Amino acid sequence: MKNKEKIGLGVVTTVFSIILIACLISVFSQLYTENKEKEEFRQLADIVKEETTETENIRKPNILKVGNFDVENRSEQPMYYTTDYQPHSISELTSMNSGCFGWISITGTNINYPVMHTPDNPQKYLNRNFDGEYSISGVPFLDGRCTSTSTNLIIYGHHMNNGTMFAELCNYTNTSYRDEHKAVVLETKDGVSAYTVFSVLKVKSDDEWYRFTSALTENRYNSMVEYAKEKSIYETGIAPKYDQQILTLSTCYGNNQNDRILVLAVRNQGGKNGTV
Repeated sequence: MKNKEKIGLGVVTTVFSIILIACLISVFSQLYTENKEKEEFRQLADIVKEETTETENIRKPNILKVGNFDVENRSEQPMYYTTDYQPHSISELTSMNSGCFGWISITGTNINYPVMHTPDNPQKYLNRNFDGEYSISGVPFLDGRCTSTSTNLIIYGHHMNNGTMFAELCNYTNTSYRDEHKAVVLETKDGVSAYTVFSVLKVKSDDEWYRFTSALTENRYNSMVEYAKEKSIYETGIAPKYDQQILTLSTCYGNNQNDRILVLAVRNQGGKNGTV
């Protein structure tokens, strides 16, 4: 009887060890793949990076004028802040892949990626890399219903375990993080636009905000802005106006597969068409 018990215990231990080893292999394999894909994006960024001189950077400092917004209790003197960004050749990106819409970046974060747009197959890049091959990370992509002139540009990205793609959007639940990373830069063939984060929402995947891409009337626009401000986890004091485009960044949040976090930003009015 004791021998049988020893044999049984040995079998259980062996099975448990095999399962544990398999799990470890799976975890390390995924981490390896995620880091490999991270490096591929870094290489792509280097390939399409546009060289700028210090003089050019001074001439185009990407200034955002907070005074353009309805900021509660702001001083009469408009406030300014600057954000650095690395220009990318959108023409080169689109020549490499015609499905590329542009490039999105937030200084001081890992968010520095191309943005895809394939209206006929909206989620094509959910699990494909920039070259169209299978990928765990995928590539951030613009909602298929949107165009460059849509009222609300909705961009989706994965929440990766290694902190890449849109994982850092979850940090926007902290007001101090938002204050340090309030500027989002979107480069497209039409130019470079700067956006300022005005609301952060925790929602479900079927939230009303996902149905808002275009506002045919000012009342519809204002009602959705009010909706975003009411659901925001904190107040920023910024209320977008009817003629300002909104940029929505969406990713998974929490343990429930239907939970999402939305970081909403409004396009700066300074410069032509809100460009920097």
